[in-house]
Amino acid sequence: MLVASRSLRRRAPAAAVALALFAAAGPMAGASHANTFSVTDTSWGTTTTAGTLAWAIEQANTSSATGNVISIAPNLLIDVDGATAIDASLNLAQFTRSVTIQGNGATLVGNPTFVTSGGQTVTKYKPDAFVSGDIPGTPSFSFAKIGTFNQDNSGITVSIAGLNADGLNRFALVEAGARLDVTTAGIVNSVNFDFSGRNITPGFEALAGATLNLDRVVIDKAYGLTAIPGGIVAGSDATINVSSSTIRDSNSGPAIVLAGGTANVVSSVLDGSGGVTVVGGSSVATGTVNFVNSVAFLAGPLSGGGNDSLDDNRFLAGTGGTINATASTIIADLVSLSGSPAAADGVPLDAAGGTIALRSAAVMVTTYDADGFSGQIGYQTSPGGVLTADAYSWVRPTPAQTAILLPSLFSQPSLITGEPGLPVDTISVSPLIEKTFPFPLASWPVANGVLIGVVLDADGANVLINPITTSIITLDVFGQARTTGGLRNAGAVEGFRSVPEIDPASLGGGLSLLFGTLACFENRRRRRS
Repeated sequence: MLVASRSLRRRAPAAAVALALFAAAGPMAGASHANTFSVTDTSWGTTTTAGTLAWAIEQANTSSATGNVISIAPNLLIDVDGATAIDASLNLAQFTRSVTIQGNGATLVGNPTFVTSGGQTVTKYKPDAFVSGDIPGTPSFSFAKIGTFNQDNSGITVSIAGLNADGLNRFALVEAGARLDVTTAGIVNSVNFDFSGRNITPGFEALAGATLNLDRVVIDKAYGLTAIPGGIVAGSDATINVSSSTIRDSNSGPAIVLAGGTANVVSSVLDGSGGVTVVGGSSVATGTVNFVNSVAFLAGPLSGGGNDSLDDNRFLAGTGGTINATASTIIADLVSLSGSPAAADGVPLDAAGGTIALRSAAVMVTTYDADGFSGQIGYQTSPGGVLTADAYSWVRPTPAQTAILLPSLFSQPSLITGEPGLPVDTISVSPLIEKTFPFPLASWPVANGVLIGVVLDADGANVLINPITTSIITLDVFGQARTTGGLRNAGAVEGFRSVPEIDPASLGGGLSLLFGTLACFENRRRRRS
């Protein structure tokens, strides 16, 4: 925001009197004050039904005033099941002018349903896809489009605070040139029961020249059931800023997908929802994701996550793409992911023609030898791809990529590769089967381990900067002081926990875990065969 200042020159008394009379007479002809449109109705409504959200959006779009506000009654539950979509993509609304929405804790509630050919009613969040022969019921609507397709939307900014969603599909599509700011929102149970074959994935999408800002947003259980996975937060030749936000237990491709442009992910958590994919775009040749002071826990249902795809659970930099992982933690729990052994290569880091750069980061993949993964390559480059690291970064070795090999791979002779770093539970020695601890415990450095206090002069030369605000980051991803005595831990977590290694043979529960895990592997193997 640009704030203009001007000096007031001394005026003659007569001029001052004239100015006073003019001000008392009111605003200039043709000027209009901002309007506030209040929403009190529990139904979505129509553009002509006063008090509904549909009506308020229509009023804001047609008002000639600037600075308009839509104010929703506190904690209002707005039923969208009976709504009429504005287009074939089942969007509920379109914003064509700038407006601020004060959600005040209100929630858009949908209950999408269909009946399977076997007679089972599927409603809201459930990972069952709609297939031919199923009987459509209530679709899952998407909330809104910001701007208009194939038009100049550069003057449109929509700011939404405190508006939640439960049982919708995509929250918002930001058309080219427009801007959307969303703060303090909870988005749960997102599924695309749209029955239209439009292949719209839940979450947010920003198009060419658009800007999407998410701050203190929680996305929980976003499932692309009928769609080609395209990412939960996605951008094409766009700018995306995600801060202090969480995406958890979701499955709609990688959590963050960028094709051209810039995405800054700061002080945020990707928990069991896939990783990050970036490539160059169509109008912006390069794509850059800055993953700063953040945690990615790449894990499937066995470890509490929602996405078990080996393709999605990786940080992948394709041609024209760069991922800068700074003061962040990336953990891949291989034992909980599903797929062929060959597909595991590049989990968690895959420089597939692009660049992945680690700066005081902590990266780990567990080892799983029971199903043909003994030669799994966790850190992979393909032609044109580059992996780099600074001397403050830690990468955990694997049987196939030892501590001797990793410094050369990351072009860093001082790469930290020792143990202990992050907690690991060894549930079988032969075959070697390792498992992470549950999140968030999985991301806490081990006390007295190699991640503790490794970044020198962390309050000076190596101070951590927020790429969104350019301010100094003073707290870690869990809200603790980011530095201790002028030092900073490698990774996203400043504290530490004492987490002992567990010998499954020493505990009855450990044996149960081992046998249960092996049974799960066997069932997984049978499904693939």
